Amino acid sequence: MRMAFFSAWAWGWRRIPFFPCVAVVGILFGLKERYPFSNFPMYSNVDVEADIVYVTDQSDRALPMDAVFRTGSGTAKKMYKKELMAVVGAGGRKLKAATAEDRAAAGRAVLGTLGPRVRAKALPPEALGLRLYRLTFRLENGALAQLAPEQLAELTLSKNE
Repeated sequence: MRMAFFSAWAWGWRRIPFFPCVAVVGILFGLKERYPFSNFPMYSNVDVEADIVYVTDQSDRALPMDAVFRTGSGTAKKMYKKELMAVVGAGGRKLKAATAEDRAAAGRAVLGTLGPRVRAKALPPEALGLRLYRLTFRLENGALAQLAPEQLAELTLSKNE
């Protein structure tokens, strides 16, 4: 009787498509959240908002980040997020609770870092200052909406930069 049950079970199990996949899913379901079998929620949820950080001259003409500052816009955004985390974290708040003053303080810190890195030859001759902006995109009713750019900081360039 025992052998008949096992052979029937084995016959049914072989009929399941993708046996290795089913086995792995079963094992991972049983293990749950234990190292090294961890899930990565950053890839499973897409936020309804995304933002970019960019630099312009005093006339709001966007500047090529790599040519002018020797760094990309992705690095500038990471610098901004790091500074914002430091400002907001000092008050024991979360990043989503950042005020306009918090964002401006982080923006000033980023421009303070980027300012000395300016390549004078790559900067347009009419550029007398720099502005750091944050542009947010939001998913609203299934469509992508672009919010108004938020000026975070401004820096006046000296003649020798």
